[in-house]
Amino acid sequence: MLYEIELGGVLLPPLVPQVLLALLLFLPVHGLISRFDGYRYLWHPALAGFCVFLIVLALVMGAWLSLGSMHG
Repeated sequence: MLYEIELGGVLLPPLVPQVLLALLLFLPVHGLISRFDGYRYLWHPALAGFCVFLIVLALVMGAWLSLGSMHG
């Protein structure tokens, strides 16, 4: 079950830790793609980077929910 996170009296959605984890995983992937000039062949590099982040976020959310269903 997903619950809100209280931080200093402010309720944050349960998506916040998932987005932070996805961001931590995305940064090295983005760095590798940039280092090997992978964005050069794409029409809109910023949009491609955002799409890669969304894919990483979807993988994190799927893993988060599947691991959560194991415990509950």
